[in-house]
Amino acid sequence: MIQVKKYFVAFFFLCQLLLQDTGCQKEFTYYGGDSTNAQLDSVIVPPQPAVNDFPPCALCNSADTISLLHWDFKKSNSFFCGVINSADFSANRTAFTFFGPSACSADTGLVMTIYLPEAFDSDKFNITTTSIDFLYYDRLGTKDIFLSLPERLFTVNIASYIYSTGIATGTFRGFVFKANGDTTFLDEGNFMAKLK
Repeated sequence: MIQVKKYFVAFFFLCQLLLQDTGCQKEFTYYGGDSTNAQLDSVIVPPQPAVNDFPPCALCNSADTISLLHWDFKKSNSFFCGVINSADFSANRTAFTFFGPSACSADTGLVMTIYLPEAFDSDKFNITTTSIDFLYYDRLGTKDIFLSLPERLFTVNIASYIYSTGIATGTFRGFVFKANGDTTFLDEGNFMAKLK
């Protein structure tokens, strides 16, 4: 009988040990920052750095001043630039179109048609218009990268047009549609074209 009691007591203590709360405690993860201020009951995700929508182009520098026969513009953290291959007035000189490829990709480029509120038959300064056709094309894609449409504001300011040289210098900014149908904003656009 004493031996049965020993087994019973041993069995009882063994059960007690097994039934004690020896489960795993909740583990906590903390990324970045000062861990002394971390909330230990949640997972903290570090902030993500700003992502360029397009790969950077070493030939485009937003700090550069615009030069003759060039264009550039900015979209978020991405900067685009290129040359102007052609720039021509309409017959009545109330519109002009210029175009040219991107500096870092011959398959992409800019085409802009600017409809003017008056004929450019003499020197002009500080002329603003919202009648624009803006296209940043992709020859290899099925859709263009950026496209202006009349329902979204896009503005061009012709800072100067010198009749004797045919040189027009201007800035632009505004909303455009992306290939997926969303809108985005382009800013800090510049051009210097020699119009014929």
